[in-house]
Amino acid sequence: MSVEKSKAVKSFAKPKNVWLDKYHVYVAENIKMIEEEINGNKEKQYEFDLLTYDKDEYIITEMQKNKQENQLAIAQLAMQMGGIQND
Repeated sequence: MSVEKSKAVKSFAKPKNVWLDKYHVYVAENIKMIEEEINGNKEKQYEFDLLTYDKDEYIITEMQKNKQENQLAIAQLAMQMGGIQND
């Protein structure tokens, strides 16, 4: 999967965790508020790591992740209901 990683991105507006445009999905992680001196004034900003994915690849990856999570949940439920028997 093609992912572009940018560290310590800064913004005056708090970023959403996930947003998209026509071709990409953007994921903000490790969001924290910081104070930085700009022109002699302390300004509050947000600093975060930004992951940029190709939109189609992101959708396929998320679908695969959900499939794996669903399979695990089904297996756990089967074990709670008395286990899986092999004959």
